[in-house]
Amino acid sequence: MPIVNGGAVGEEYDLYSGGGLGTTHGQPQTRALLALHLGRVPRAQVVAASRAIAILQKEHGERKDRRMARWKYTIRRLGIELVKAELRGRFALELKDAEPQPLGPNRFWHGWQREVGDGKLFLGIPVESGRVRDTDECRMRTALSALLAELPQMGVRITGNQDLVLTHVPEAKRAYVDATLAAHGVRPAEAISLFRKQAFGCPALPTCGLAMTEAERAIPGFCDAVEAAGLGDVDVVVRMAGCPNHCSRPPSAEIGITGFGKNAHLIAVGGSREGTRVAHVLYEKISSEQMVPVLIGLLRAIKQSNPGRLPAGEFLHCTPPEQLRTLVGVEV
Repeated sequence: MPIVNGGAVGEEYDLYSGGGLGTTHGQPQTRALLALHLGRVPRAQVVAASRAIAILQKEHGERKDRRMARWKYTIRRLGIELVKAELRGRFALELKDAEPQPLGPNRFWHGWQREVGDGKLFLGIPVESGRVRDTDECRMRTALSALLAELPQMGVRITGNQDLVLTHVPEAKRAYVDATLAAHGVRPAEAISLFRKQAFGCPALPTCGLAMTEAERAIPGFCDAVEAAGLGDVDVVVRMAGCPNHCSRPPSAEIGITGFGKNAHLIAVGGSREGTRVAHVLYEKISSEQMVPVLIGLLRAIKQSNPGRLPAGEFLHCTPPEQLRTLVGVEV
């Protein structure tokens, strides 16, 4: 991660290594783990640092148990101090001990905002589970093609939350962009509930051969139910995966849902929006039929049983699981 001094990217990078969110159901030795901060390296050695870690994993990685073969387990088995000594000695990296640069907030950038410096605008468009496509109700793909044909100077960015940002839009073209999107059924960000804008599912069934359950195709129904319950304004990030490879990162979400067999899901809560904390398990296995009551119960607890008005992830992290299950009102 580049060290930013003021508005400029500096000549040093924070080096993180050993993270990975994938697990295996029924194998408690597999865990979702966050990367470890190893120190700071010069910009010129970023590629060399990556190569050195790959070599260490090649030499020391587990070969007998495939589930434990990942670097996230190897680095912890070797010990972080041994790894750092190898990077400095054997690979001649100028690895400095330093406090990591604070991580910035996880922002969604939805709606119109002004760019810095050039007087132009950018527009953040929520994209349901990152799927840019044409449907009967919303022809997002066609709308984007039309805009890019008319405004070739406009840029398109994909965010870390799998939404789109249209950049370098002249202020005089703002109304044209809004009208084009509306004509194709693309709703403005302010017309979409906060819960829906921040919920995300991996492709899962039927696209992914590893999936055990639905994810992307289940999210819209969950959003409909939450909105019908009057809870669409609850500020919480929900991520759902169809298997424990966790491509959509539910283990670090404020509410994370993982497919567990044909009709079962694991629910974890209390991760951080910035991805800096792993959630804890609230329900080890619940059925699809229980998913909506659990989600509605969690959102009601965040909204109504949170006197300190803590952010959703902090509230769910600090509330004991037994108390939270009582608030939710769903027992398994």
